Amino acid sequence: MTEFRPLQLAPFQENFLQSFLTRSDQRTLLVAAPGTGKTVTSHIAATRMVAAGLVDKVLLISAHRALGEQWQHVGQSNDPWPVDAAGDVSVTTTYAALARDPDRMWREVAADTRWLFVFDEVDWAGDQVEAIAAGAIARFPGSRALFVSTEVPPIAVDSQFTFEFFGRDALARPDTQSSLQKLAPSLGLLQKVQRKLIQLDDLSWREFEELIAKMLEADGYSVDLMQGTKDGGVDVVAIRDLGAAGLMKSIWQAKKNHVNRKVGLSIVRELADTRLEHKASKAFIVTTSFLTSGALQRVERDKFLLGKVDRKDLDQWIDRTLRGES
Repeated sequence: MTEFRPLQLAPFQENFLQSFLTRSDQRTLLVAAPGTGKTVTSHIAATRMVAAGLVDKVLLISAHRALGEQWQHVGQSNDPWPVDAAGDVSVTTTYAALARDPDRMWREVAADTRWLFVFDEVDWAGDQVEAIAAGAIARFPGSRALFVSTEVPPIAVDSQFTFEFFGRDALARPDTQSSLQKLAPSLGLLQKVQRKLIQLDDLSWREFEELIAKMLEADGYSVDLMQGTKDGGVDVVAIRDLGAAGLMKSIWQAKKNHVNRKVGLSIVRELADTRLEHKASKAFIVTTSFLTSGALQRVERDKFLLGKVDRKDLDQWIDRTLRGES
């Protein structure tokens, strides 16, 4: 049986948690400087509320899917979620997903469910958060909303409660940096790339393949990441169900090159042969650089069988994936 060790919180985090759990405000605003462990703190606030019977379920709404994944993994080995008969009480979605279909989250939820709605990255989402929160709280009486931001956002929440972990100048102190490394949760690879914490050029070739696989999964593909032994020039196999049109099998080859080292025609020719060997519908080259004119011409000529994702396409794909758009 796994032994869980409660997370060790800093005094400022524990003070916020004690205050938050004893208050009954419908709306609470938590302002915290970047890197001060606000995700951990809000996650533990939610866990304690569920454990105390103050709410039944938790919904995290964020700007990016990657943050939802991070949220689900925070405290897995330290402060796990209580589990009800229906499974995990924690649900995540994005602002973009809610905007597309506002009622999707509630269709199969009992009207007397008490929620804690955690609105993360409020400064990114803007004033649309107010309408979402008001509608959700009105639909589920007894629910609460926790707004989390790195700065005071452009919203006017009722009974606003603001709590700051650290000022931005405090983050520069070496002793603070040392503490924050222990408090801040680990970020997913996608989020690290998007937030410029790691550059595409700094990724290992394996991390680059993992990044491609992760984004394909986010786009709805069933993904098989190869073992990294150069499996016949195939790094990722991705299958997507197109409904009446059947299954589409695609193979993806990753080329992590310096931006000035272009992918040549010979690589594209080999990829075309590999597609035939694997009986795939289409084959893609994904690179951190660009293609030569000859390689581009070949891809364009066989555009129904071959595709490319170059440096510019890759940046757009990363941004689109993290915004929760498909």
